[in-house]
Amino acid sequence: MTWSYDSIADVYATDMGQSMPFDDVDWYRSLCLREGGRALELGCGTGRILIELLRAGVDAIGADRSLPMLARLRGDAKKYTLSSNVLQMDIAEPALCAKFRVVLLPYSLITYLRDPAIAEQCVRSLAGLLEPGGCLVLDAFVPQPVASFADFRRDYRREHEGGFLERHKRITANADGTNRIERRYTVRDVDDVIVSEFFTDETIRPYRAVDLAGFGAAASLVVESFHWDYGSRGSAEGARFATVVLRRA
Repeated sequence: MTWSYDSIADVYATDMGQSMPFDDVDWYRSLCLREGGRALELGCGTGRILIELLRAGVDAIGADRSLPMLARLRGDAKKYTLSSNVLQMDIAEPALCAKFRVVLLPYSLITYLRDPAIAEQCVRSLAGLLEPGGCLVLDAFVPQPVASFADFRRDYRREHEGGFLERHKRITANADGTNRIERRYTVRDVDDVIVSEFFTDETIRPYRAVDLAGFGAAASLVVESFHWDYGSRGSAEGARFATVVLRRA
């Protein structure tokens, strides 16, 4: 079964990768090196984080729902002569029996589980993958007021593989607290001729830092620390991302 991210595998690094305004990669790499042991990254996509973990010597594996994203990851990992250990898996139904020192859900991945009950069950399942003393790390956009707009508005135009990538977006704030995000992509060559066009359509649920902590508590994990914008802020005020480190006793 295909889903939205299948269509953006070849532009993900230019699209979502360049849209991250903070050095989350270094934050996750430092955490994994400090923890030691084996790491699992869920929603690893095309390897923006996973490849850097492997390059740093972290014993890491990745999982993602999208086969095209994983195929791109394998190809990019070969550029660094890295062997990538990845598998296809939906985080709503984690199917692993190994144990890990660290389990990561980066870049607001948890918000794609828009039913809080499913999100809580997911965290409970992932907690079972932790070795004693291991940690589960959740991060999410800090919820902000969202206003719907009916027209598609341009997010950016960026250089991409000898040409350009453009993205337009439309947001609908749903009555149940979720947000529908529709994105239209246009790939253009160096002469500005359209090469391809495609779109994504996703619905997410914003979660507060206290919600993330609550998921951990329901899974008998202890909140060890909160981090704001991957350590670049000392408090929640003005932060765009919240990260919580949950520890198995």
